Amino acid sequence: MKLSRIKQFFIVLAAFLVLGIPFKVMVLIQGFTEVRPVNGIPPIAGLICGPVGAIACGFGNLIADLFGTFNATSVLGFFGNMVAAYLPYRLWYIYTDEEPNFHKNRNILQYIFICFSAAITVAWILGFGLYYGFGQWMENIYTYILFNNLGFSIGLGMPLFIMLSSEDVHVCCVSGPKRYLLMKNQKLRFVLPIVYTAIMAVIFVGVCLFHVSPEQQPWLHILSALGALGLVMILV
Repeated sequence: MKLSRIKQFFIVLAAFLVLGIPFKVMVLIQGFTEVRPVNGIPPIAGLICGPVGAIACGFGNLIADLFGTFNATSVLGFFGNMVAAYLPYRLWYIYTDEEPNFHKNRNILQYIFICFSAAITVAWILGFGLYYGFGQWMENIYTYILFNNLGFSIGLGMPLFIMLSSEDVHVCCVSGPKRYLLMKNQKLRFVLPIVYTAIMAVIFVGVCLFHVSPEQQPWLHILSALGALGLVMILV
């Protein structure tokens, strides 16, 4: 099933708002985040619609914030949700030329990997974005965002993606990205996402399990800089 880019945008936007707005009342951290089943949408939107799906997720989050959590930090949510959709799209096609589907066990494992990578990335964008951009360090928002993204992208997103990628439905609106401006070398494209995800995982372990903060541990700044560089190389 092929859809125009405009239809793709508004379908993803509508799905994001339908799942995002009603749960604004289930607050986890006042003014910042809530229970978010809508986090199951971005990986699917990215895999099926590519950049269009990513943009729709960014604007969907911004509009949903108007119903309870809109403030200056909403700009982080805008970019975070775009990355939550666009990163899975880029990662999927780095490791295979096959359209996104769950027809093989390998593809299921690949989906879980890219959901984990996207989840710790969004947690880093929001957690460290608040620190660097707004002077606030909130360890609990880092934890909530990671598990919100990972839990719903697998628990809700996986069954939905199985249905959309089935042979009877088969919704896929984009092909894989053809251009890698900063990762022209094939070996680099294969290895870098693994190294990048490992760096983000180390930050996660430090923050969530050992309760370290960038105010106390300078090495977090170094890893964040390396992670930011890796993310840019994957996305561009």
